[in-house]
Amino acid sequence: MSRRQLLAAMVAASLLTTLWGCGLGSGPAPRQYTLSPAAGFAQGLQPASWSLDVDEPTAPHQIDVSRIALMNGRFQVEYYADVEWTDNAPAMVQLLLIQSFQNSGRLPVVASTHQTLATDFLLLPNLRKFQVEKDAAGVPQATVVLETTLLRMPRREPVASARFEKATPVAADTIGAVATAFNTSLADVMHRVVDWTVQHGSAVERVTVPSDNWSGRPGMPGRSDSRLWPRSSPALGSVASLKTQSTDVAFQSL
Repeated sequence: MSRRQLLAAMVAASLLTTLWGCGLGSGPAPRQYTLSPAAGFAQGLQPASWSLDVDEPTAPHQIDVSRIALMNGRFQVEYYADVEWTDNAPAMVQLLLIQSFQNSGRLPVVASTHQTLATDFLLLPNLRKFQVEKDAAGVPQATVVLETTLLRMPRREPVASARFEKATPVAADTIGAVATAFNTSLADVMHRVVDWTVQHGSAVERVTVPSDNWSGRPGMPGRSDSRLWPRSSPALGSVASLKTQSTDVAFQSL
């Protein structure tokens, strides 16, 4: 073998090693799964007149990934092999939340914070759990826990906070059954988040009045600022009463 042929062979071997290390040629790509936004909202309800930004949820590192998490006991995190979500879990949940609000038909404008729109309210989600874990009887369940905080813009005044949780048993030992259980849990949580957000946002809107000394918000001509009535209000009783911690837990059994 000539020096030129030997050099070419060494370069080819080095290239193959690099491609293998990058994951190319290491087998088929993971199968990707996605979930559906919430639907089936009550019809005929009066739509709200305010707009909403939905932020991307914060999340623990172990679920801030596209892999599908499986808890082995309380502390060990594993992931299903050869499958993944179509995006990191928080980004996927943000998009599905926005689509759920749009499906409800209750708000004229629902946007992502990536769009940098000037809106009336900001929803800050925190994705605490998005994983399969076993219940006390050892039954695997797709568990979704989402904490939410609603802020009145532009001053970022806290309106209300809540926690929503749903666990759905996985019906079979297949990844299809896992995805179906996740879809049920997330849809239930998002449906309640939409109803809760619209309820609390509309309650605050009913106890606001135009400011006499403010001409308008940047980027929204002709729209006046608003301020909250005093804490005691005949219309609502107390704005402070909105700042309650509500926990919604719903478990299904086999």
